[in-house]
This record gives sequence, C-alpha cells and structure tokens, in this order.
Amino acid sequence: MNSIVSLIAFTVSTIAVVAPIQAEGFADHGSITAKRSGDTVTITLAGKGDWHVNSEYGIKVELGAVKLGKTDAKYAGMHDGKADSVSFEAKDAAQSGTMKAVFCDKTSCTAPLKTTFDVK
Repeated sequence: MNSIVSLIAFTVSTIAVVAPIQAEGFADHGSITAKRSGDTVTITLAGKGDWHVNSEYGIKVELGAVKLGKTDAKYAGMHDGKADSVSFEAKDAAQSGTMKAVFCDKTSCTAPLKTTFDVK
C-alpha cells in the first residue's frame, strides 16, 4: 500500500514539474531592445534572471510588413535548446512591432508570450 501511495505522489509531483507555468507577462521573463541604424533595425531579445529563450519554439517578429522567424534568428549563449539572447535584423522596417516567444528556466517553460515594442 505504501509503495502505491509513493508512486502516486511521485507521478503527481513529476506532472507538476513538467507542466507549463502560467505566464504573468513577457516583461517578467525577457527584455527587448530595437534600434535603428540607417535603414536597418536590430532587434534583440534576452531572457531575464534564470529565464532563457527557447530556441526550439518558432519565435515570431513582425515590424509592419516585415515578418521574421526562427530561421532569421541569430542565437547567442546556446545550451540545451535555450539561448541567452536572440537577435534579428530587418531592412526598411516599421517603427513598432510585435514579438512572440517562449521562455524556459531549468524546470519549466512559459506558454507562448506576445508583446509589442518600439524601435528607437
């Protein structure tokens, strides 16, 4: 009987660890900088604290008509499918945009989070 209770407790605790966490918001997990130099905009996404950018999720960036994704990304600080930061470059992009990404720490990942940003 004790072994069955132990097995159930282990199974429930394991499920709790691998289940996605409820995201409180993009800014709680990462930060974005977007700078224009001439006709080129560089967008950089970085995780905060123990959070890293999930490189396996299809990151999406939109700046007006310009749409960027996982294949356009340059990853820095890669480890275990996660990156410390991700950068994108776009030509003739709008002054503001949206980004959708997933962040992970050592035990869990967020649901896809979306935010807006301005180019400076």
